[in-house]
Amino acid sequence: MDTAPASASPEVHDHRTASASVEVHDHRTDRAQPAPQVSVQTRRYRRRPGPRIMMPLKIDIGAQGASTSKGFLTGVEVRAGIHWASLSPSPTNFDVGLGVFGAVLAGPEDDTMTDADNSVLYGGAYLEIGHTLSQGSFWRTWAAGRGEYLGSSTFGEEHTGFGAAGRLSAELFLSGVGIEPRGIFLGTYAIGVYAEAGARGLGDDVGLFQVSGGLTFRTPFVFSP
Repeated sequence: MDTAPASASPEVHDHRTASASVEVHDHRTDRAQPAPQVSVQTRRYRRRPGPRIMMPLKIDIGAQGASTSKGFLTGVEVRAGIHWASLSPSPTNFDVGLGVFGAVLAGPEDDTMTDADNSVLYGGAYLEIGHTLSQGSFWRTWAAGRGEYLGSSTFGEEHTGFGAAGRLSAELFLSGVGIEPRGIFLGTYAIGVYAEAGARGLGDDVGLFQVSGGLTFRTPFVFSP
């Protein structure tokens, strides 16, 4: 009996059915990552309030009185000088200073002589030395002596001469030192009162002795560029 050959069922392979996973890379999407930013903070200093330059001064502003041939005259006097106790960053018991001064004493008006000069003016330079009598944390009292070289105009007449004065004073003070990029602070702030008596050669029409009193101030050394 003839047997027919078994028909083989051929395997059909379609390449279209084979799916391949393809990764697509677009270089246009590649962007450089930003570099990390470093935060740099600049320290800024605020300028210290007040004047940029200040000298270590002692300043007196007060009333002055003297006996003259035209009666007792009163006026105003001002002194300013550089002093060690104003520069010292810590409390000191000793003070020495050099400075200048001036005063005006006004006389009575004379209606009979319109050209008459009834005032007394004088001024010059001084050297003062002082020492504390007592002191606390924020206060102190001083005794001081002063020598003066001065010129004066007494009722229109010019004179030159010397003077000397003794004084007592009391003050409240604050001392310190600071050195920083904003500048330098060195010395003492102070405010107080003073009274003194002096002897000055102001001419024959003015008595030898004068008295005065008023306010006294100290300023430290300050430099702030």
